[in-house]
This record gives sequence, structure tokens and C-alpha cells, in this order.
Amino acid sequence: MIEINLLPEELKVRVKGRSSDQTAANTSLALMRDRVFIYAIPVMLAVFILAHFYYAVLLISKNGQLVSLNRKWLDLAAQKKQLDEFNREFSSVSQDAGLMQQLNRQRVLWAQKLNILSLSLPGGVWFNDIVFNAGSLTIKGSVVSLKKEEVGLINELLNRLKTDPGFSKDFSNFELSSVQKRSFGGYDIADFVLVGVMRSK
Repeated sequence: MIEINLLPEELKVRVKGRSSDQTAANTSLALMRDRVFIYAIPVMLAVFILAHFYYAVLLISKNGQLVSLNRKWLDLAAQKKQLDEFNREFSSVSQDAGLMQQLNRQRVLWAQKLNILSLSLPGGVWFNDIVFNAGSLTIKGSVVSLKKEEVGLINELLNRLKTDPGFSKDFSNFELSSVQKRSFGGYDIADFVLVGVMRSK
């Protein structure tokens, strides 16, 4: 048979057995919570110590790497200094070599030109003076001809020099500047001046 107690809660008669069971259950739950807390503290401390140990090892490792990198940097700095010195010397030598090549391109082979002058002389023509000054070549000479062909011999010399590439390549202009006739010992002599302007390099 089912009994239903419709009295309000404060008027109900409490049964002692039930209340003590509930109290015991509550105390056992509190004890379990305390035990879990007590066991959790050492676990948390262990995790904290392990984390510190891990970060300490990591820090030591990173410091070791930093020292190693600094040592490598110092070695590389010494090598870089040597390389910079070599580059400076090499650029200086390269500039000198470039200057020498430029001078070689600009130089005039005067021995070759004097040889061509000598080989181009017609009979009866000789040189009195050869002067190189301020980018021009001045040749003073004289000619004597029993056939009265002084001017023709001068023109022949001039044409030979103009058509010879070994001689004319360094001149932008090579012309007869003046001719003057004079007599010496019964012979007519023509004094001439040839002027060549050097080609700008």
C-alpha cells in the first residue's frame, strides 16, 4: 500500500537513518575532493619542474648555437676582410690593365711610320726635320731634280704616304703646307713642309 504524505516539508517528521546516510555521503565526497586536490598538487609541481627543466635545456642549447654562430661570423668576417682586400687589389689591377689597353689602342707606332717615310722617298728627295708636336706631325724636306720636276716628286711622296694604310691610319689629314724654291750651287732646290693632323682617339 502506498502512503502519500501531503504535509508541508517543515512539518514532516524526519527519519534519522536517511539524514545520516546523506551526511556520510556528503563527507565522503568532500574527502574525495580533498584527496584529489592533495594528489593534484604534486602532479602540478612535477609538470612545472619538468617545464622549467625543458626550457632550461632549450635555453642552453640556443645559447650554444648562438656561440657557434658568433664564432662562424667572426671567421667569416676575417674571410670577408681578405676578400674585400682582394677585390680592391683586383679592381686596381683591372683599372691598370684597362688603362694599358687604352694606351695600347691609342699609341702610334712611330718606328713603323719612320720606316714607311724612308721607304716612300723618291730619288732626289730628303728630309731635313721631322717634328711631332701638339697632335700634329710636321715634316720639312727638300727636293732637287735635274728635270725640273720638284713639285711632281713632292706630290709623289705625298700620295705614297696617303695611300699607305700603315702610315695614314693615325692621321685625320695629311697635306702639303708650303713649297719654296731656292738656288744652291747652280741647282734649283724646293723646300717643302708636310703637315699631318693626328686622329683623335
